[in-house]
Amino acid sequence: MLIFYILVALLVAIVVLYQYLKRKISHHRPTYFPTSHTTPHPDAAGRVVVTCAGDSITHGNVSANYVDMLRRWFGASYFFYNAGVNSDLSYTLWGRLDAVIATQPQYLTVLIGTNDVNGTVSKASLARYREFKKIKPEITPNFEDYQQNMTQIVRRLKQETQAKIALLSLPIMGENLQNEANQKADKYSDFIKQLAQNEGVDYLPLRERMKAFLEAHPKKLKYEYDATTKLLYFSIIRHELLGHSWDKITMSHGMDLTPDNLHFNTRGAAMIASLVEKWLKTDTQ
Repeated sequence: MLIFYILVALLVAIVVLYQYLKRKISHHRPTYFPTSHTTPHPDAAGRVVVTCAGDSITHGNVSANYVDMLRRWFGASYFFYNAGVNSDLSYTLWGRLDAVIATQPQYLTVLIGTNDVNGTVSKASLARYREFKKIKPEITPNFEDYQQNMTQIVRRLKQETQAKIALLSLPIMGENLQNEANQKADKYSDFIKQLAQNEGVDYLPLRERMKAFLEAHPKKLKYEYDATTKLLYFSIIRHELLGHSWDKITMSHGMDLTPDNLHFNTRGAAMIASLVEKWLKTDTQ
């Protein structure tokens, strides 16, 4: 009987832990997160306003935070809104553009699509996006919807802001560049590049930079893409409960840029930040 009660207690503890972390992550919002009621923040007065729109990679609480890096690098002369939301797809970003537009940015970056791709290759992730109400139950992400959503996003941002806009290609999805997710992300990123050209906005080659790094540093991987959901949960538990850094978790999982195939350590986040930094400095100098 004692073993039975121990097992029950363990099961209850796991459920409670899961619900706690789920609520903490799903309800968290980054520093200077814009809402539909946002008016330009008083702290932004007299500063260059940059709004970074995207998913958890931009949100930065289950990943190293590249927006915080940019804040440190640029200091007091720039004001950064973080419009990233965990688990967002292009569908959900399109649905919350009012908040992005309300920031009245001078510069605006868009990094979205990792979850659109992930939803086509991972049934577990697709179920999670539906559970979190990121997409309706009847929607299954696909390339055609992504093309339409991104085109609508870019055109509305052009019409309703005065911002200079940059689209980033999708980051790597796992460090095996031959896996299905990365093959699809190549296709999505080709579209992003073409969309930027067609709409007259800037393009930042994030995917190209990350792929070049991995190709220059080949290694035998401990985990493939089918381990993503497990790695994601393990990484969050280790970071939130044990205080392990994303860098330490990445190293223990045998990877260079990502602890879980979807999110990034300091090195990966710095690749994103440095592209945005160069873009901003090139335009403002």
